[in-house]
Amino acid sequence: MTGAHAGIEAYFFNELPPMQANVMTGHGAGVRRATRLLAQLGDPQEELRVVHVAGTAGKGSVCAFVTAVLEAQGFSVGRYLSPDAHSILERFSVHGRPVDAEVLAPVLTDVREHERESREGPDGASSMFEVATVIAFELFRREKVDYAVVETGLGGRHDATNVVRRQDKLAVLTSIGFDHVDILGSTIEAIAAQKAGILPEGGQAVAVASGAEAEKAFRAEAGRRGCRLDLQPPGDLAENLPPSTRLGLPGEHQRVNAGLALRAVAALAERDGWVLRADRVAEGLAAANLPGRFERRRFEGHPLVLDGAHNPMKLAALIQAVGEQFPGVRPVWVLGVKQDKDLAEILRLVSGAARRVIATEFDPEDAVGAIPAQEIAATAQRAGLPDVEVCPDPSRALSRAVQTSSIGVPVVVTGSFHTVAAAGRRATP
Repeated sequence: MTGAHAGIEAYFFNELPPMQANVMTGHGAGVRRATRLLAQLGDPQEELRVVHVAGTAGKGSVCAFVTAVLEAQGFSVGRYLSPDAHSILERFSVHGRPVDAEVLAPVLTDVREHERESREGPDGASSMFEVATVIAFELFRREKVDYAVVETGLGGRHDATNVVRRQDKLAVLTSIGFDHVDILGSTIEAIAAQKAGILPEGGQAVAVASGAEAEKAFRAEAGRRGCRLDLQPPGDLAENLPPSTRLGLPGEHQRVNAGLALRAVAALAERDGWVLRADRVAEGLAAANLPGRFERRRFEGHPLVLDGAHNPMKLAALIQAVGEQFPGVRPVWVLGVKQDKDLAEILRLVSGAARRVIATEFDPEDAVGAIPAQEIAATAQRAGLPDVEVCPDPSRALSRAVQTSSIGVPVVVTGSFHTVAAAGRRATP
């Protein structure tokens, strides 16, 4: 790690709070803090053509596909995603790769000066995510990207990324399911309404239909904002891809995400007056990549699958992808989960796919709020998994998983990006 990289991590993780009060409520303090910092920089977000992506599952994948297809068409693209899997620099990609620390450092220095001056303001200090969002927009302006692809952090309406007022912002809404119900609402309609809060006034959006409740919320918000909504059934999105299309992200569910991304890119081409070349579409879809999402690595010569799936919707997709890529086997799973997740439902799903579960926790310096490994194990046994081991230390959990796994059968590490990060520090690409 370079000195610049270490300085970036020290600022984000030691100096800034991970979350602040009133971020995801009607008070909207998180958006106000981000807006104030951006204004001090001259509103860089308003100088960019932005693709803004929200949803419960598939956000990162859609961002990856949109970015890769645009780059294959010859455009310069900035991509902002969260969370990162292995390094904070993964959140900021320009020209097809995570930005170098030496490029990010001067942007961070300028933003940090304004951030420190604003800590005593009426809304208090900015959070790590809010500052990272501001840095992303300023970085993309300085790099003069043709398009900026931006993933929401949580929700949409009150998310710090929801600061672009340009009418030509293209909103993309992915699949909707239950997650963060304590913040976003306890019904699909309420959650979908929060996600639809990114729709641009008088602008355009593309979305995947996620059932009647989500569709109702999407259409209602689009109507209020005068936003043209292109709402597509998931089957149609998948079928619009040629059967032979190779995707850089594996799993049948990724065909829906790729189809939605392609729909979004086609809307950009039509709006901005350029030709979408089919051969380059195929090239882009095949090149898409996303750290910590069905990421294949090795540890002590053994195959691993690292995936930050942390809710039932994402776990179900991961299970399907593992079954498709490794048919007829039941892997050992290493599972570490945050306390705000539906552990019982997660284990119900995993019980049908895992031969064995190694229950673990996060490294203390990485996160707080991990469910105790003993509780994960007990829940796994109640879900019908008799072969469970408790290894609170994630490094030891990974070693035990490999030791007890069959040759050639992958170990699946999942439940949280913190679990993935712990494994990634030991595994090789």
